[in-house]
Amino acid sequence: MLSREQILKYLKLLGEELHIRGMHGEILLTGGASMCLVHEARDMTKDIDALYEPKTIINKIVSDIAEQYDLPVDWLNDGVKGFVGDNADVEDYIALEGLRVQTVSTEYLLAMKLMSARYGEKDYDDIRFLFNKLNVDSIDTAYDIIQKYYALNRILPKTRYIIEEIIESTN
Repeated sequence: MLSREQILKYLKLLGEELHIRGMHGEILLTGGASMCLVHEARDMTKDIDALYEPKTIINKIVSDIAEQYDLPVDWLNDGVKGFVGDNADVEDYIALEGLRVQTVSTEYLLAMKLMSARYGEKDYDDIRFLFNKLNVDSIDTAYDIIQKYYALNRILPKTRYIIEEIIESTN
């Protein structure tokens, strides 16, 4: 698990290493890292789900940092790429030496969380937090947000069940 402080530490190390190599990187935070770092909705996350460039160089640096600090090799990964479309709302988060860090907007993050629709307390807590932050109090409002970013035919039935369950539990 990575704390906010650790996430920032490792991102700074990544940026410094890019800078030493005369390069500049960009990273787009999503998922638990965004919930933890940007929204301060929780203290820790398992890993950093992100899109990033230059991919090959960053993967090498991430591997080196993992070895040096005894981290899992996928502490920073792009496994989220299937959920981030070209229409993602992106916001600047922080500029570090050698690295520009952005995040998806709160609405986009909610849509992503609902589309991944994993049963489990962490995702439910994240969705509840985002519902509260965005004043989502109905199924229709949740669907309006999802449909801004994803086609209706991509929304799985389990997403509706999760929305219903969370809305019902807060009313």
